[in-house]
Amino acid sequence: MNNERRRKELANFLRTRRERLSPHEAGLQAGASRRRTPGLRREEVASLSGISLPWYTALEQGRDIQVSEQVLESLVRALRLSNDERNHLFALANPSLPPNAAADESVPPALQQILDRLGTYPAYVIDKRWNVSAWNQMASNLCGDFHQLKEIERNMLWRVFVLEKNKARIANWEDVATLLLAHFRSRYVLHMNDPWYQELVSKLCESSQEFREWWGRHDVSGNSEGEQVMLHPEAGRLTFRYNTFAVSESGDFVMRVYTPIENTGTNEQLEGLL
Repeated sequence: MNNERRRKELANFLRTRRERLSPHEAGLQAGASRRRTPGLRREEVASLSGISLPWYTALEQGRDIQVSEQVLESLVRALRLSNDERNHLFALANPSLPPNAAADESVPPALQQILDRLGTYPAYVIDKRWNVSAWNQMASNLCGDFHQLKEIERNMLWRVFVLEKNKARIANWEDVATLLLAHFRSRYVLHMNDPWYQELVSKLCESSQEFREWWGRHDVSGNSEGEQVMLHPEAGRLTFRYNTFAVSESGDFVMRVYTPIENTGTNEQLEGLL
């Protein structure tokens, strides 16, 4: 992993976590003086963490220093980080993460068989670069023929943030998009040495105002499950619960399956599409 890029990412993450936390939430008295800084000041985070201000400042400036597990745990408590954010912090602060191993990017035939046997349940396989690599017929019926799409148009982030036709079909778009981005951010740290990831983020920032603004928040989440409401031109309003499963030991492929929510009429509408 590029250490300079990692340190910059760590610095931005700490700053955004500090700025979102109010003195009241941190158990401090805000005082009567007007605060110039949103959220906590650096000295307040240092005090709450039990570390020196120069040491914390060096972290937030992206300087090359080694951080112990004890210091990181102190920052987790001081900044009220969630479990997902804690994992993200530890990954960013640990320069000894193993490099990404080269992986076979072809989808095993058995996965395609599983997809095809899911019947009316739309499903597809996503690779480590968040591209849809395999899919079943129902996924094509709902999302269009993936064979006709360019590679970038099969990317999950690109589809949700840039493709206007696809965005318009998601009734709860903001919920779906923010959750997807937070999950992507939590995985992004593992691939920061991959130039492809850097290029994708740059393109998304150029092409989507929402992505550009939300990327700066540094929100992270390990959750890859949720609800999605789709507006199909033929079938109408379809309501799903989607779940994502790892389908390879290396973690290079995951399968996302959309399960119709009961009593919404979705099951019957999908039968009609087939």
